[in-house]
Amino acid sequence: MTFFSENIAACPDCDLLQSIPVLPFGGMAHCLRCGHTMAASKSDSLNRTLAFTVAAAIVLIIANITPLMGLSAVGRHSSTTILGGVLKMWQQGQEITATLVAFCAVVAPTIHIVFMLTVLIAVRKSPIPAWVGALLRASEFSKPWVMVEVMMLGILVALVKIADLATVIPGIGMFAVFALIILIAAMTVSFDPREIWTRIQWVDGKTPQAAETANPEQQETVSKDAPGVMTGIKQGLVSCEACGLLARPANVDDPGYCPRCGKALVLRRHDAIQRTWALLIAAAICYIPANLMPVMNTTTRTYAEKDTIMNGVILLYTSGSWQLALIVLVASVIIPLAKIITLAYLLMTVQFRKAGNRRERVRLYRLVEIIGRWSMLDIFVVTFVVALVQLQPLMSVEPGAGVLFFAAVVVLTMLAAKHFDPRLIWDSDTDKENNHD
Repeated sequence: MTFFSENIAACPDCDLLQSIPVLPFGGMAHCLRCGHTMAASKSDSLNRTLAFTVAAAIVLIIANITPLMGLSAVGRHSSTTILGGVLKMWQQGQEITATLVAFCAVVAPTIHIVFMLTVLIAVRKSPIPAWVGALLRASEFSKPWVMVEVMMLGILVALVKIADLATVIPGIGMFAVFALIILIAAMTVSFDPREIWTRIQWVDGKTPQAAETANPEQQETVSKDAPGVMTGIKQGLVSCEACGLLARPANVDDPGYCPRCGKALVLRRHDAIQRTWALLIAAAICYIPANLMPVMNTTTRTYAEKDTIMNGVILLYTSGSWQLALIVLVASVIIPLAKIITLAYLLMTVQFRKAGNRRERVRLYRLVEIIGRWSMLDIFVVTFVVALVQLQPLMSVEPGAGVLFFAAVVVLTMLAAKHFDPRLIWDSDTDKENNHD
């Protein structure tokens, strides 16, 4: 296997080969064809990210051990933590939903922060040990499932929902969650993974210095090709989806593993279309009972009612919180349906080899990836309402059957977006080689 220097890269969204120039601090390099951010130069990236990560680790502990909020009604009191909400859902027979909430609210943030902290401490050693790459990959894998900001919005919606039933008292944990949102965002903005990948010891034993000079002739080989045909797949090149290393494998049909980070190399994600369709169809099936079946069952001394997602939207609207009603409507009803329709459209255009509007279709795919996580909003709302409103015999709330189907829709659509390969949008026999749309 031969490989290229760091300044030659293939776009992960459209596979266009391009040279990345030396960037000034604050500078960014975007793909010439689809606009994907290929690289960004950030001042003192590792030190700043380390400071934010240490702070995030401290705040994460506070957010998990202190109460999020308390409830008081007629001399009775209750409070809950994040794990308290998870435990209550588990005790109510919603083990799968409880596991999902625990993963997105506790496990994934912990993995992301702890692994990032370990990585940022380990980079002080030169060369950076090869095992750091595995931790960095795991941290990046967990990032889409870190839903602290979605949980915070869910807490606010839960507060409004139960404000008419009893007095709600915000806890220290709620403020800690808000601080955690800011710190995780700061970690993401300040971190430049290319600083680590360029200095890390490769899993095949090479040092960064030896790897950098291993194939100096490769850049010249690429530059001889016409700009319109400079895509990785047409040149027989594979770009690692984890570290971005561009390599020419000995066998294109079986590229093997990335010599730098150890991730399996693929020209295109295996069975991307079939797997995405399967996940999408399953999500569409679950979407119907998720919206028709109740997600919460409320019982008081005077009445008992079963609330669907739309019932919750109407309740928020009639109580004067039309802004939150709109947010819940968009996040819990419109976004899941929009994700299903959008991914189905992208799959059909790929299968029918539609050549036009490729840049717009890639933007649609990126939008689906960004907004997909927000569908978890109603799951968090149900979790914390159920955990708090347990003031027997005055009132109690139990999760409904619909919450499991809704959780399935969220996970299935996120996995469908993950399995879809946006590079397929640009792969077409009818592609005009010199047209970048």
